[in-house]
Amino acid sequence: MKQAIFILTIFLASLGAFSQTNATNFTCNDCTGVNHDLFSELGSGKVIILCWVMPCSTCIPGTLTTYNVVHSFDATYPGRVKIYIVDDLANTSCTSLTGWCTSNGFPNSTKFSNATIKMSDYGASGMPKVIVVGNYTHKVYYSAVNTVNAVSLGNAINLALNDYSVGLTEPVSPGIGNIKSYPNPATNQVSFSFSLEKTSTVSLTIYNSLAQQEIKPEKYTFGPGEQTLSINTSGFKNGIYFARFQTDSGIKTAKFVVSR
Repeated sequence: MKQAIFILTIFLASLGAFSQTNATNFTCNDCTGVNHDLFSELGSGKVIILCWVMPCSTCIPGTLTTYNVVHSFDATYPGRVKIYIVDDLANTSCTSLTGWCTSNGFPNSTKFSNATIKMSDYGASGMPKVIVVGNYTHKVYYSAVNTVNAVSLGNAINLALNDYSVGLTEPVSPGIGNIKSYPNPATNQVSFSFSLEKTSTVSLTIYNSLAQQEIKPEKYTFGPGEQTLSINTSGFKNGIYFARFQTDSGIKTAKFVVSR
């Protein structure tokens, strides 16, 4: 009997210690009918804070802390850091969830009552359950159950933002060779040289140092071997930029500077 209790205790502890390192995608409507695709939003440079609530009175302190930390980024990173308040079992109506959020001090949030967004994907449940996700790799930067540490949460959001603007961390692509940009610094035009193993469609997106898109994804088709692609930078401000190349084999980025 004691052995069975011990095994059960270890099992439950392992559930609580489970840590998801990457987000799970979802596509669904929020309480206002707007559709959201998590991975698309992360790909556009946003940091998303998922906050599951019952809703209940014990959810309020942690949710309010999360809400205030999120909105502390509004001035420096407008539109980049978002809080999604999610009903834990999707059995609370959107009307009730919205009213609860408004009456408890977090009205400017996106609300969901949709079973597509699963708290169980991120380990132990709690009220609230708070997860910070970001980057093109859909990384989980922070996970909290029941209580939220404002300093740790803020640091996690800063790290996620920093990874967008500095690291642009991507999986290594076996299908596209090293990318060289020239001239670097550029003035009115920058060119990229790279090699392809096979005929491929290459999607190119240009981001500034704040991970904002300067050029939306454009697709080009190239054959195998050495290739060159040039873009007009005459409308770019002076600064650091990242060119993100994506093929069906993976993603690579190249850094360049515009200076006049």
